[in-house]
Amino acid sequence: MSLCRLSTLAVAAGLTLVLGCGTKVTSKTTSTGAGGATSTGTAATGTSSGTTGSGGAPPGTTALTASIGPIHVTPGEESVQCIVMNLGNTDASFVRRFKTTLATGTHHMIVYTTTDPENLTPTPCQSFAGILTDHPIFIAQQAHSELDFPTDAASGSPVGLQLKTNQMLRLEMHFINPTMTPLDVTGTAEIDVLPSTANVIKSDLAFWGTEQFTIPPNADADTGMKFHAALPGTHVFALTTHQHQLGTEMQVWYADSVADTSNRVADGTNWSNPPLELFSPPLDFPVGSTKGFAYDCHWKNTTSNQVNFGEGFNNEMCFLWHYYYPSQGFQYCVDNVCATKP
Repeated sequence: MSLCRLSTLAVAAGLTLVLGCGTKVTSKTTSTGAGGATSTGTAATGTSSGTTGSGGAPPGTTALTASIGPIHVTPGEESVQCIVMNLGNTDASFVRRFKTTLATGTHHMIVYTTTDPENLTPTPCQSFAGILTDHPIFIAQQAHSELDFPTDAASGSPVGLQLKTNQMLRLEMHFINPTMTPLDVTGTAEIDVLPSTANVIKSDLAFWGTEQFTIPPNADADTGMKFHAALPGTHVFALTTHQHQLGTEMQVWYADSVADTSNRVADGTNWSNPPLELFSPPLDFPVGSTKGFAYDCHWKNTTSNQVNFGEGFNNEMCFLWHYYYPSQGFQYCVDNVCATKP
């Protein structure tokens, strides 16, 4: 299912459609990581555990764990599989930190909040389809990644992503085994949370990109410059890019227009290990400004087939994810047609 079709279905699902949605980086942290992929398997589990302030967790937080796998992947096998698990948080909570670990063979793991019942058996699912039905809270694309939520400088309040009591999570694993030997693929997310009584500024995610590209056989191609205005009155503190195996570069600029390339904030040249960029202080998007993100994607098609947009490993994508606050809901936009949901 394409994200454009997801956008169309969003209207029927009752989401709010917004047409044409509308500080300098002083420090940047990147995650180092492992190979990209997608796949199928036969067994996976979900686990959760909690200890307050353990393992270097932020002060006052409880450490919870969610995991999928091991899933046995045969040589050449590609699949997307999901489980649904209860995180086991006994109180409504706010996420203050994510730490994820992915095994070799994993292209990505997306963590969503969901209202679906628990099902710990890995089941084939549509890549990115949870963007419509659920609420994404983290995408892991590296072997190891970590995201610490900031403290708002103006108010002194911590920023966090809200979870319900006994929050149900959907873990989506996209994996492929490009080797000649079987792999056991796993993904783990450590989630440090504050209790609901904390004075936290709610944050959320936005997922932007384009389907408007064609990559000819045995040729280079790019999207050309794209631009998207940000949600007004928000601050962005983390961003990452997403391409597939033909991707050679995705650049992102903190910009006033499609022509503004004065402040590049991301340059992903490794499709399987794009950096998770952290901005301190956050990037500001004041009310009344024209600021947003300009971006472009480049590919080198080494195959004899034309390649177009698609969620599969042999298709291509050009998307960026970013975390922002205060929350105006989860927002996804395909070629400047946007849907938001709380």
